Amino acid sequence: MEITNELIEHLENLAKIRLKADEVNRIKKDMSNILEYMKMIDEVDVSGYEPMRSPIENPLKLREDVPVKFDTSEIMKQIPKIKNGLIQVSSIHAK
Repeated sequence: MEITNELIEHLENLAKIRLKADEVNRIKKDMSNILEYMKMIDEVDVSGYEPMRSPIENPLKLREDVPVKFDTSEIMKQIPKIKNGLIQVSSIHAK
């Protein structure tokens, strides 16, 4: 894939940015270098290797999700404003 001025302009539009001429030239060069590197990676023979789901050999084990029972009356004692059994919060007005 060739990195063209049209491609850079398209990326500018997507990112909602404007680049100076020297920035465009630098980015074209950097993107070309990245693509060259990716071509080198594509040449590596990975046949015989299982795809990895995680770079960590032994991913963390998830614990069982167990509901916890608690006394709601103790929690309600900590709430600053309660009205008709409901938690009262400050109103939020959109500007």
